[in-house]
Formats: sequence, structure tokens, C-alpha cells
Amino acid sequence: MALPFLPGNSFNKQLGKERFHKSQHFDYSNGVPMLVGSEKPGIGGELLVGQKIKAKYSVYPKGQGSDSPSWVAFDKQALCFEAYFQEAVPEARDETYRIRKCNIFFFLEDDTIQVVEPEYKNSGIPQGTLIRRHRIPLPPPDDDQFYNISHFNLNQQMVLYSRTFTVTSCDSFTRNFLTKLGVHLNDPTTVPDDPYSNLREQKNMKPLRPYERRDTLKQFLDHDRKVLRFYCFWDATESTFGDPRELILHYYLADDTIEIREVITPNSGRDSIPKFLRRSKLPKHPAAQVKQPGQTAERTVLNVFSSPNQGKCFILDSIKVRPVSPPQTHRHDNK
Repeated sequence: MALPFLPGNSFNKQLGKERFHKSQHFDYSNGVPMLVGSEKPGIGGELLVGQKIKAKYSVYPKGQGSDSPSWVAFDKQALCFEAYFQEAVPEARDETYRIRKCNIFFFLEDDTIQVVEPEYKNSGIPQGTLIRRHRIPLPPPDDDQFYNISHFNLNQQMVLYSRTFTVTSCDSFTRNFLTKLGVHLNDPTTVPDDPYSNLREQKNMKPLRPYERRDTLKQFLDHDRKVLRFYCFWDATESTFGDPRELILHYYLADDTIEIREVITPNSGRDSIPKFLRRSKLPKHPAAQVKQPGQTAERTVLNVFSSPNQGKCFILDSIKVRPVSPPQTHRHDNK
């Protein structure tokens, strides 16, 4: 007999199912409680039973190493990969593209990635940190997921924010870590040559008159107030009324200068002088004739000037023209 269609008397179709348990969508991953239910939500935002989602963070094998969470066990540890990317140069005469080398750091504690390009002097392009440290999403259509440790390998391409990076090699720590995880690493590859850099090397682009600056500040800061003392004497017995004279030689490490003081004993009959040789640079092989400034230098000084930005500088002759030495006269004795 059918029940009347009245409130409270209608047949409940859910009474026919056998399992009435509440589906579990939460679990521990690497010691951290997180959602591990289904990948796609159902109607009304409910999670569909029987569908497992991919891990949003890197999953490391259990039973090996510490049981602490990844953000504790791998604190301040990062994988380092060497990579490069090709950048187009649209409006240039000598180059159409350039090869830029960089390092990709993958931090194990939170799956963050940082891309750093080593700085080269006078490159003319902004270098340093190209991508700051954060989690980077995968390229479309998987832009709802993020890069983890399973996406890294050698000799492969990675798209980071529409820029294609080619991973060439890695350091020893990264190789050992990935090998212990069971990752089969590819063979490392080489970085292609930059055509513009090769062009500059072929042309040997060097300035004809380079600016050279002699910086003595480091020597002064390292060896200031450091003096070497030597006790010596001057044998003047060959001269008239000559006798050995005691001297003290001071060698200043800050600027390579030499000072000589004479030791005068009381009642010696000699006038006391403050210094036997004032503090100055002493030539090792003095010339018989005093030469003009610049003739004894290794390079020919063309001009000397001072600038508030560069300090005191001088222009040298790139051809390294030495002054012509005067002809030597030979003396012949007639016998």
C-alpha cells in the first residue's frame, strides 16, 4: 500500500545506501596537517569522494632522515641549478640576441624559487635578482599549481613567467640530494656562446688610452702604523777623520718609505741632527744623472688631471713609448 504524499510520509531514497561514514579529506603531509581530499569540488563546494588531489608542496619519502616537518628539517637548505635564457635584442646592429647566464635556487623548506644573475662590470643591463624568492606557478593551463622538486632536472627547459630557462648543471649537494630521492638526472649540457661577446673578443675592443688608477688605500689601511726597524752602521773610515757611525733605518709598510736616523752618543763631538735621511721613497738603483719626471716610469705619462668623481688620475700611453736613451760615450785611452 502506497503511503500518502504528505509531509513526513514521503520515501527517503538515501535509506538504501550501505555506508554512512563521513569522508575524510584531511591528513598529515611531512608532519603538517593539510587538505588531501579530492581535486575538484562538487556541487555546493563539496569534495567528491574517491578523487585524490596532487600535493601542493614537495613530498619527500618517509622513514628517511628526520621526522620533523620540511620547514624545520630543510631550514636554510637550497638546491642550486645553473641555467641560461636567450633574450632577443630587436634594435641593435651588432647583435640580434644575447645569452644570459643565471642561477636558480630552490629552497627545500617552502618550495620557493629565486633566480639570480651574476653581475658583470659595465654590462649596461640590469642584473642581480631577476625573480625574487617566492612560489612560482606553472605555465598555463596549469597555472593553478606551483613548481615543486619533481619539476627540476638537468638539460631541460623551465618556463618562469613567460621566460624560458634551460637548466645546464647543478652543484654536488643538489646532485646527491636528487639522487637519494630516486630522481634520474640527465647529462649536463653546455651554455651556447654569446655572439656579441665573441665579436668583442675578436675585435679586441680596448681603449687606446686607458685610465689606470693606482689605489694605495688598501695598503695604508692594512699596514698603517707598522714600521720595520733595522740597526745598521755607515763605515766612513776611508774619509778623513772618519769612523763608523751607528744608524737606525725605519721602513714604513704603509707607503714603502724609508727614514734613517743617526745615533749620536753624548760627548761624541758631533752636532745632533733630527734625521740623517728624511722619510721618502729611496730608489734601489739610483741614476748618476737626475732625469726628468716620467722618464724613469714603466709607462709614459701623457697627462695628469683630477676629478671629483674619479679622484686623481693620469692618462698613459698605450703604445708604451719609452724615451730614447742618450748615446753612451766610450773613453779610449791612448797608450
